[in-house]
Amino acid sequence: MKFAAVIVVNYLTPWYTLSLDERITIEHEHVFPAIGAFVKRGGEITPVRAIKYGRDAESFFILGFDEMDNYLDLVRELRSSHLMTSGLAAIEFETVGLKEAYFAERDKDRSPGGAS
Repeated sequence: MKFAAVIVVNYLTPWYTLSLDERITIEHEHVFPAIGAFVKRGGEITPVRAIKYGRDAESFFILGFDEMDNYLDLVRELRSSHLMTSGLAAIEFETVGLKEAYFAERDKDRSPGGAS
């Protein structure tokens, strides 16, 4: 996996007014299929539930992938999902970077002082 990304999702007040069964149904219908498709295309994803002091609970996802198109497809699917379009949650932050191992492979023949 040459790319790594972090997506932070903030669950908004209307989300918490839903029953647990309603929340589970929405996730199974609108979130899990997008994540499953991303994984089938070769991506890796680790979901993490976090709580910030003074804010509602958030989830963040740590992703690994080789093709930027796969990541962009996932973000588009999540942003157009019922979870986001109905105001139940929002993607608050996302960032993508190249994994260090990618640079290490590319630069393995370079000398430590910068001279080749």
